[in-house]
Amino acid sequence: MELCKATAEDAQAIWDLRNSAILVGCKGFYDDKSLARWTEGELTQSFTAVVAQGFYVMKDGARVVGSIMLDLTHPELQNGEGQLEAVFVAPDMMGRGVGKQLMAFVEELALAQGINRLRLESTLNAVPFYRACGFGEEVRSRYHSPRGFTLDCCIMYKNLTARP
Repeated sequence: MELCKATAEDAQAIWDLRNSAILVGCKGFYDDKSLARWTEGELTQSFTAVVAQGFYVMKDGARVVGSIMLDLTHPELQNGEGQLEAVFVAPDMMGRGVGKQLMAFVEELALAQGINRLRLESTLNAVPFYRACGFGEEVRSRYHSPRGFTLDCCIMYKNLTARP
């Protein structure tokens, strides 16, 4: 497997990965109506632009099996913080180390950019994964989708330290 910078050509694969990860991983934690609203619609030009600008992907051959983004412009960030976004893993690859490899990579990326603390808004099903990756300081919150619905989530943080 190869971890690399995403390009605009990866956007559709990431969109499809996002939707399948949500529909499979979040099932049982959110109702079917919310999952359907969350994953409805088609790939947009704005999503494609964000992918090209800041996403990284894990590929198994030509197939995108994971994605992640480090956002340094999120409005909730404090000085020295970075926001993790779009952490998705293909359902058939969950539990096989893809997510942990993505997290380790983005931590190194953050440290290289002077970021010493990561923030994320976790879906309820992913909280145990993020805890296993060293995230804590959990605060229950509500995610307000631009599509007009809200979902329970958990805001989590991780302090980063440089590795020798």
